[in-house]
Amino acid sequence: MTTEYIDLKMDFMFKQLFGQQNRKHITIAFLNDILGRKGTDRIKELTFENTEKIKDRLDGKTVRFDVTVYTAIGERINVEVQIKDQQDMPDRTLYYWSRMFSSSLNSGDSYTLLPPTIFITIVNYPLFPSETDRFHTKFHITEDEEGFLWSDLLEFHLIDLSSFMVQWKKYRRNLKEQNDQELPWLMMLSAADAKRKLLHSEILAELEEWAMNIEEVREALIEWENLSADKKNRAEYEARLKELRDQLSNLQGYHRKGKEEGFKEGIKEGIKEGRKNIAGNLLKKGFSISEIAEMTGLSGEEIRNL
Repeated sequence: MTTEYIDLKMDFMFKQLFGQQNRKHITIAFLNDILGRKGTDRIKELTFENTEKIKDRLDGKTVRFDVTVYTAIGERINVEVQIKDQQDMPDRTLYYWSRMFSSSLNSGDSYTLLPPTIFITIVNYPLFPSETDRFHTKFHITEDEEGFLWSDLLEFHLIDLSSFMVQWKKYRRNLKEQNDQELPWLMMLSAADAKRKLLHSEILAELEEWAMNIEEVREALIEWENLSADKKNRAEYEARLKELRDQLSNLQGYHRKGKEEGFKEGIKEGIKEGRKNIAGNLLKKGFSISEIAEMTGLSGEEIRNL
């Protein structure tokens, strides 16, 4: 393959491949493999939910989600891809989950109607480096002493692609022999690295081997190639990369300026003022509040108040 693949960790690209009605069968296969669903537990049907904006009934704040679906058995599943290092991700995920969970219930409905709500968070940095080197961790609310569940309505999956790449490079053969069903999808998400301007040709070669035996992986590769060749997508991709590089460069500049002044408070204020200036420019260019928050580290409220 000679296509210059667009990094699937870019949210707009991830949504195009995994969040479209005409590619629903790919999304079903992806979720089944990531969640480890087999046999009668497999997701057979789903409905995409329009969650570009979900407002909280109490404070009116807006939360945006990436790809969200309802399954035929009533589960609500959200997948978020976060390319920027955000160490507050555990709190952020819990907050976003609570928004989605509470929005599932209409006024006057019984709590028994609340659906199992599953969050899959995909990052490219170790969030719990001191606790584990596993690339896929799963969380529930359990009792401290005996480990039984408080409720099965909450389920978090954290996938760290940076840890996956470390293990893939070291234990490539072992991982392949395990025949882990999520492996080809994680390889697909890791194959292109926008930040490092890399395309892992050895991963693509292995993906082609997987594609010979798994129809949905084969179709996903074809769709990914077609989407990457689309001129509109390439323009969007280049614009996102330029914005990302500019933001990082500007933030580093404000940081250096603050250090030269020699005052810790000056450093903090200089960086924050720079972030606000950048955020204001991005708002004018039509970037969403969630996208600006991810690039600058400012809160949604701070951005709305600009």
